[in-house]
Amino acid sequence: MGLNSDIIEVIAQIDKIITGKTDKWLNISDYNIKSRDRKNMKSIYGLIHNILHHGVNGKRIIDRTRKDNLEYLYEKCVNYVNKNV
Repeated sequence: MGLNSDIIEVIAQIDKIITGKTDKWLNISDYNIKSRDRKNMKSIYGLIHNILHHGVNGKRIIDRTRKDNLEYLYEKCVNYVNKNV
């Protein structure tokens, strides 16, 4: 899997969380997605961080994403939320 598939997976989870799908990993009520504060774990950045660190069958997205690509991944996901929420 590459960076684009990681971005797609994070965005898919964001969609599930926002729309309240049953197979979501996290609850939207725990976050303020309007907040763009990078230091606030209840902001959109905190949501993305928690998605990246969420483990399914012992596998986390963060484990396969290169550190130099994280800024780009966050930027793409935040832009997606800005345009679609």
